[in-house]
Amino acid sequence: MDKGFIKLSRSFFDNKIWQAARAFSECEAWIDLIQAARFEASPTTSRIGCYEVTWERGQYPASNRFLAKKWGRSEQWVKSFLGKLKREKMITTDNSQGINVITLVNFEKYNGEVMENPPNNPPCNSPNQLIDGNLQELVTHLVTQQVTHLLKEQPTSNPNNKKEENIKETTPNGVAKKDAAKAATLTRKNSFYQSLVPYVGKYPKDMIRAFFDYWSELNKSETKMRYEFEKTWELPKRLATWARKERMPAKPATDIGVVLNNNSPDKYDSPQERKWEERWNK
Repeated sequence: MDKGFIKLSRSFFDNKIWQAARAFSECEAWIDLIQAARFEASPTTSRIGCYEVTWERGQYPASNRFLAKKWGRSEQWVKSFLGKLKREKMITTDNSQGINVITLVNFEKYNGEVMENPPNNPPCNSPNQLIDGNLQELVTHLVTQQVTHLLKEQPTSNPNNKKEENIKETTPNGVAKKDAAKAATLTRKNSFYQSLVPYVGKYPKDMIRAFFDYWSELNKSETKMRYEFEKTWELPKRLATWARKERMPAKPATDIGVVLNNNSPDKYDSPQERKWEERWNK
């Protein structure tokens, strides 16, 4: 079949089959662009880094560096892949807002109307996400490949399992796993940044930036941010505490203006003082 659509729930992209650490193929990267593009009809505006970026349905703001980490690829690979999509007239890009915004040319086609139900089939709910029928074979291949990969990684009773796991960490698959973890951390870091945007009017921008820089600091493996190690976390309360601490005056490093206990004129009329005065007047 080369016509029609297949339904693919958005929850698929949160499944461990899709989240498995790997270097994305061109097919996987293309599917990721489709699912990551804005689905809602209304445009949205958000701060990304130091830029206010607006994007609409079928668009996705993402730098080559971000996509490289997300897909476990080099920036050169991402640049080459996006260039190929542009030559095929599958996407367009625009960086006039300071951030590269990718537009999927046929996004409406990939999310087209649901076909009428056959007479003998009961009606079904409208899908959240549809993929063009010509990708069906590639998606099926991808799912099969990832399921096979996960089954091979299932633990067994072999006492050497721990040793094998340690070996895996030093192989290309182990490297890809770490890259995927770093990409996931970067995504969470961006979400943390977005959660601070509503507070910019309530607190100074410099304070919000300092708060973000401190709490988003990564650990050595770049898999967790500082705030993720906290046992409790309520953002409004943390911001209020941070603001109070910034308003506290700093304690002077040295004592300035010390009051003397005895500052009377008689103190300077001692025999020693008179002796020095006589020498000075000679």
